[in-house]
Amino acid sequence: MLMIRSPLRITLGGGGTDLHSYSSQYRGFCISAAINKYTYVGINHAFNEGIILKYSEIETVKNVDEVRHPIFREALKLINLRTPQVEIVSIGDVPSNGAGLGNSGSFTVALLKALYSYKNIGLPLDKLAEMACDININKLKRAQGKQDEYICSIGGIICLEFLENGEVRYFPLKISHDTFISLEENLMMFYTGINHDTEKILSHQETNTKGKNYDMINNLHEIKNIGYEAKSLLESGEVNAFGELLNEQWANKEKRMPERSSFLAEIHYGLLKNGAIGAKIVGSGNGGFILLLSENKIKVREFMKNRRLEELRFAFDFEGCKRMV
Repeated sequence: MLMIRSPLRITLGGGGTDLHSYSSQYRGFCISAAINKYTYVGINHAFNEGIILKYSEIETVKNVDEVRHPIFREALKLINLRTPQVEIVSIGDVPSNGAGLGNSGSFTVALLKALYSYKNIGLPLDKLAEMACDININKLKRAQGKQDEYICSIGGIICLEFLENGEVRYFPLKISHDTFISLEENLMMFYTGINHDTEKILSHQETNTKGKNYDMINNLHEIKNIGYEAKSLLESGEVNAFGELLNEQWANKEKRMPERSSFLAEIHYGLLKNGAIGAKIVGSGNGGFILLLSENKIKVREFMKNRRLEELRFAFDFEGCKRMV
């Protein structure tokens, strides 16, 4: 059994500007961080000819064209196994649907690395990320950007620039050791229990951006500027000011939503009254996980426990997508 793991991610600023509809015209920017919650893909030689896939469902097929799961199907086509005789299993640390932690990108990256490792082919991490993007964006025509595949492949806390020609540049966020420790100690994340429709939300953003809806475009301009401001604050060690900036990200993201959640607005208000400096939804919005910064974690935990919202404790990952065995 060959086992690969790929980290999930949180966005610290600029999320949403990586979509091609925006970045191809105005260039996108975000700060992204890999966390120590993972998607795992295991692959093994099967005794009988065919393909066995085990995820939330089980598929047993004779050839690639019969595979129902779109990412499995496209990745298997890409690797071109001439006589398929494999068993592949996938599992993750957090819910895979609508979590807002880059699950789909993480899975695609892990799957490709597993398949190429199975054929004893090594790939640079940025090449792996670009191939995963090609599957999700070009082959499957999904409304998404390139942030998830790159951060889940590379790991760390990095700045990502999305150029007009589709190229992605990345470099580490230059923070001090004290700032890093402060982030790990004071960032918290809670699961809302709401699985939002990422494709619907991002399609709404993409349609309005392509249609020259200037409210949407100006909103994304502002989000990009918030990303640059987050970079400046973190690199200068102003962690609490960065925490306050999370509230601006939340407010801007709400304006991009096709519909808004009164439940999430209530939770956000309650968090600010109970120890949080700032908070925002991670991912496209309207569900998944809430990310917050607080120096009074006991008070926050009491408030969220009363709302029956479960905490996901995490640290940062600096290894990226890697083979475990």
